[in-house]
Amino acid sequence: MTLAADTAATARRIEDLNRYMTEQVLGTSGQCVCRKLGSCRQSVLGRRRASQPEGAFAAGQLSHVGHHYDLTLDGVAIRTLVIAMETGRAREGVTLRQRHAEVMQSASLAFTARNPHMRGVTSALRLAVGREPGPDRAGELLRLSGVRSPVHLFDTYAMANMRLCSAVVRGTSKSLGNPTMSRNCAPHMAATIQILEPTLCVVQGVEVYKALTTLMTRRRPVAPNLEQARIAGVETLVAAFTHPSAMRLTDHWGRLTSTPYLYGTVVPTMRAAHRRLANLGVQPRRPVGPQRQARGANLQPPR
Repeated sequence: MTLAADTAATARRIEDLNRYMTEQVLGTSGQCVCRKLGSCRQSVLGRRRASQPEGAFAAGQLSHVGHHYDLTLDGVAIRTLVIAMETGRAREGVTLRQRHAEVMQSASLAFTARNPHMRGVTSALRLAVGREPGPDRAGELLRLSGVRSPVHLFDTYAMANMRLCSAVVRGTSKSLGNPTMSRNCAPHMAATIQILEPTLCVVQGVEVYKALTTLMTRRRPVAPNLEQARIAGVETLVAAFTHPSAMRLTDHWGRLTSTPYLYGTVVPTMRAAHRRLANLGVQPRRPVGPQRQARGANLQPPR
């Protein structure tokens, strides 16, 4: 098994994504320039009743793209994009570079010191490259062809949120986000996928999956919780799960012990995705002519 990465291709993607985000989401001054900002802010802060908690709105929280994102396994592209809903933090104006630094700071921690979300990400990424879940450091490090030092898994994937702004109850991380925000941010997700061309999307959360389906066409079931689809014109596999920090213990998979969802749902789904990528390869294709909306029958949303 030979792992390699095209860092020059990834650098071009990061440059393209940064250009798009600068023009459409977060300007060079650090201010959010999204034309839907007012609509999103109003949907959260403009309808508050006296009995409701005070909300906080943080605009412009961009994505993470690992510097070795263009990963290949024996020549087959394994570009993994993790899609969640929002950061749930009040920090505004987070650039691509700052988000990368935040994720790599998490990479420097021991598995048990990470939050449940990032522990779930770790497990998914290990499975994406054919490894098993585990807390050991060695299992998170990849030896890439032509690279002298081991590369952490967190520097070989991308993570984008469905909402590039967060709305929370002030002083907490409890979300006040709503479908208006997801709908308004959908074009930014589409642009992100067009630029990054993932071959595997790992979707974290039932509501995230519902929002993402508005961008999906030509959906074909592959296995439980796994489908092949075209998103914004890019052919990819979509593995849809609950969020790793889901409140219900039966849906929670952000730890390794007592996690039936991890071993009963995430592991077999990600193994199926890895086999399909390794055996067939999923090559991104741009649509030719008008796209036809698939019916999506028999597809299983995350449970």
